[in-house]
Amino acid sequence: MKTWAIVRIALVATGVIQGALSDRVAAPADGVSIPLLFVVLGFGIFAMLFLVGVQRLNPRNAPAWRYPSWSLSPFSLRAPLQFFHLCGYFFLASGLGGALGQVVRGQPLGLAILFLPAFGAGLLVGVYLCTAVFRSKMVAS
Repeated sequence: MKTWAIVRIALVATGVIQGALSDRVAAPADGVSIPLLFVVLGFGIFAMLFLVGVQRLNPRNAPAWRYPSWSLSPFSLRAPLQFFHLCGYFFLASGLGGALGQVVRGQPLGLAILFLPAFGAGLLVGVYLCTAVFRSKMVAS
């Protein structure tokens, strides 16, 4: 296994552990609805398209971006898709760890537990949409 894959797996595992050990979810229990979860999902998608679109114009970025991969460094300032790819998985893992922690503690699961996974899923969908929208900037690994 490559070094960056190990680092990414360790960070995602940290998200699961952090979520499981936390006694609070990221969103308030009251007021979380299915439409709000779709808004959070949509916000993640829009945020990726906007932020990566702005970075597309940044002359300091790499001339070509590589497709998101677990074997590449997520900390290169010249390749924003790698970082946001890791962030999406981290938020998914934190939310799922939070659900696991609540189940273990015997607490009921509500819609609020889906707040972080919805945001993480939005980031991941946005990252992969960016690879299609900005395909002229993409290069195979």
